[in-house]
Amino acid sequence: MKTKTIITIGLLLFVCVSVAYLVAKEVRPLFQSSQSQTKPQAVADKAEAAVQDAGPRETATELSEKVVVYYFHGTARCTTCRKFEAFTDEIIHRDFAAELADGRLQWQVINVDQPGNEHFIKDYQLYSKSVVVTKVRDGQQLKWKNLDKIWELVRDKGAFTNYIQNEVRQYLEMQE
Repeated sequence: MKTKTIITIGLLLFVCVSVAYLVAKEVRPLFQSSQSQTKPQAVADKAEAAVQDAGPRETATELSEKVVVYYFHGTARCTTCRKFEAFTDEIIHRDFAAELADGRLQWQVINVDQPGNEHFIKDYQLYSKSVVVTKVRDGQQLKWKNLDKIWELVRDKGAFTNYIQNEVRQYLEMQE
């Protein structure tokens, strides 16, 4: 009888420790992602400061035309979803630094599960985690595209990079 009780207690402890580990593993990335959501604003602030330091050029808010790249996610996020954000963030900041700095390009990470962001689901017909590129002129959205091939390309960083670069460039060069 004592052996059975010891084994039962040992198994229950194992289950409790396993559950605690899994919960901690899920909560840690949520905390980290909430911190990373401030990064695009910090980048935007730096870009705005760079424009102001450069002299009398137009600021991002005065530009009549710009491209906005969004990454939409929910509160629950898997490893693949985090890769979408990390890869796209890296591409935008590395390959389009000048466009970010002068305000022709904006990068925004948005949690559609947060109050006030639900409209993006309808606006962009979102059904999953998505990268969306938009063209805006005088505050009016002219065109947008959901870059849905990210799901196919996430395991090939080179192809993913080329896809994002090409789509963003196409929108930056678009004349309408």
